[in-house]
Amino acid sequence: MRNEVEVLLLSEEDVVSTGLTMSQCMSLVEEVLKARANGQVLSPPKVFLDMRLISEHQCDADAMPAYVKYIDMCGLKWIGANWENRRKRGLPNVIGIVILNDPESFAPLAILSANWLTAMRTGAATGLAVRELARKGSKSLSIIGTGYEAKFQLMAINEVIKLDEVKVFDIDGDAMESFLKNANQTSNAEITPCKSVKEAVEGADLIVTVTSSRVPVFNEGTYPDTANLICSLGTYNELGEKLLGWFDKIVVDTREQTKTEGALADWFTKGLISNGDIYAELGEILTGRKKGRISDDEKILCVLTGLGCEDVVVANVVYRIAKEKGLGKRIKLF
Repeated sequence: MRNEVEVLLLSEEDVVSTGLTMSQCMSLVEEVLKARANGQVLSPPKVFLDMRLISEHQCDADAMPAYVKYIDMCGLKWIGANWENRRKRGLPNVIGIVILNDPESFAPLAILSANWLTAMRTGAATGLAVRELARKGSKSLSIIGTGYEAKFQLMAINEVIKLDEVKVFDIDGDAMESFLKNANQTSNAEITPCKSVKEAVEGADLIVTVTSSRVPVFNEGTYPDTANLICSLGTYNELGEKLLGWFDKIVVDTREQTKTEGALADWFTKGLISNGDIYAELGEILTGRKKGRISDDEKILCVLTGLGCEDVVVANVVYRIAKEKGLGKRIKLF
């Protein structure tokens, strides 16, 4: 007799209600990056779907599968963006879900809204990178791009560094205003809105770029003279060629994916950098296989394009907490 299959459906509110903290999320992401470096994780490169190529839909998406052996869980994050959503439809510009599956039968276990979850694990990865790569004594942070993800970046960096000053810039004034309304709940640092990238990065020890820009953030007249670490996040080619020569080494979350996604993809395509220019993956540094910062003078570029295994480990904990709390809705598939 066939067993019934029920799926737990968790809304965005359900996921947030589990109460997972940034500190907990950082521990989960650190553990999975170490496991991946030790060959205990399958997390292939994203499959990118760009509907703009053959249609009028201004939407692109990533499929991000993973299997994590030590928790014996597999899953997929399916996440896409249309940057007109909020203005035209009243929807988030980015919409994602995570599907968790039993790795033996492949029966689906849960479907989770993944906007908050993605922001948390993305911030967690940056926090780990800052912990390992930032110069000791760094006190000032510049955030370029103040959309939904920005506050999670600040939250995670606050876990590892005591900031005195945070300067922010976004071409979208409404996004910057929204960020500033909530920022004081995230950090005790003085937070200053800026009128340009140049103003925002001036004097900064650390720079985080978290934009959807296809136009270089760093251009003529804008150069990170004082920064010792730049973290570039996500799918988009936001840095530009002016930054070539600024860094002493490059750290990534995944060598393979970095060639086709994110800020380094264009440099690889043009032959401006090669495999040998990547110093280490973050997981290799976390395991101690490679050293992080070696000297105070080093300028480090860290590019984190995101891994499905990070989503699976965080979603797995959210799923288990939700079951304990009785959150969500069960749907019978068959």
